[in-house]
Amino acid sequence: MPETKPHKIRGRVIDSGEQLSKKLLLSYIVILALAMSLIPYSIDPYLPAFPEVADFFGVPNGTVQASLTGVTVGIALGQLVIGPLSDAFGRRPLILAATAGFGLSATLAFFAPNFEVFLFLRFAMGFFAAGTDVVSRAIVRDLFKGQPMQTMLARVFLIQSLSPIIGPIVGSQVTEVAPWQTVFLIFGFTGILLALFVYRLLIETLPVAKRRSSTPLGLARGYKAVLKDRVYIGLMIFGAFQLSALFAYLNTVPFLFQDGYGLSASDFGYWVAANSFASYIGVQVGAYAARVIKGQWLLAIYSSLGILIGLGLFATAGSGLLVAEAFFMLQLFIFGAGITTIPTIALYNHGSEAGTAASLLGVVNFSTTSVVSVVYGYLNTDTSHDIGILIAALFTVSLASLIFITRPWKVPDLRTSN
Repeated sequence: MPETKPHKIRGRVIDSGEQLSKKLLLSYIVILALAMSLIPYSIDPYLPAFPEVADFFGVPNGTVQASLTGVTVGIALGQLVIGPLSDAFGRRPLILAATAGFGLSATLAFFAPNFEVFLFLRFAMGFFAAGTDVVSRAIVRDLFKGQPMQTMLARVFLIQSLSPIIGPIVGSQVTEVAPWQTVFLIFGFTGILLALFVYRLLIETLPVAKRRSSTPLGLARGYKAVLKDRVYIGLMIFGAFQLSALFAYLNTVPFLFQDGYGLSASDFGYWVAANSFASYIGVQVGAYAARVIKGQWLLAIYSSLGILIGLGLFATAGSGLLVAEAFFMLQLFIFGAGITTIPTIALYNHGSEAGTAASLLGVVNFSTTSVVSVVYGYLNTDTSHDIGILIAALFTVSLASLIFITRPWKVPDLRTSN
């Protein structure tokens, strides 16, 4: 990264990607990728430790799953609060506070004396991780629009998509040789280090003239603007149910793979990393495919495949690890394939309220996952039967939202938009 003195950054503003030198562009890609990695880093590294967490605090497995629900609630609230505030006060101060807050929360989780404190700190990790994610997306929209935005997101996700691969490997290996709390210390230091990079290298991207009023009425106008957009609403619901299908996978596989299929924590971490690598490949394939096929129709294809994945898991329940793993790997691939297309289309007409638009996407995403999490305790995790039904149902709602609300045939071709 280029050397930049912090006092030369404060007060500067850039509001177009054309103002970025090659070195500065690389800095932004790396910083935004790491900032957007904090949501996966608040979830994935700790999945292999679920059984150990339950034993340590003396609580049932279902209660440990509540800690993940606490993260999703924190993510939803963090996006609700931090995104609109970045439209009013600028991107730099909000992302700096959020990265530092994540680092501190994760570090304190290392010392959690009981499950109640642990659950609160998990909530805080989700809250601050959401802030870094939503502000990062708003920064990309500040600088780019249309196909250039999707290209920038693809570059960011080239790095960010490694986080679901790295996280489970780190988590599984650390829990093999050290207490499970050590994982929190590692990622706490990661957050603090990232805050230092943000302070030193990130330049503000939202000019004062474009900022919204910080009054409740001014912030509410931002929500009103995005909620009038039918395309945005449909994609918001679409993304929420696709993410809910992902979280259904995340909540189920620790028990399905370790208890149902007899994997060790270490082996489980490698399987989850393999699925995350499928998502990583999906990001790049999806970004390339969007240059050839209209993004809205690609999303229809992905959700249709999701329905078939759920039905496949249901029909092949009891067939063993490799069959279930093949379906889960395909699920992660299509999730990655759509991850740059959804915000590119949804935020296209919302440059002046990008923080609010990105935050509302996140709020609905993680609020929906929190509601769906009520079902997890009723799932039989010995086979893929129940999770298959749930995944098929979630993708069915996702596809219906795209067809009946967004109406893809009415969405302009953004491949030629700048």
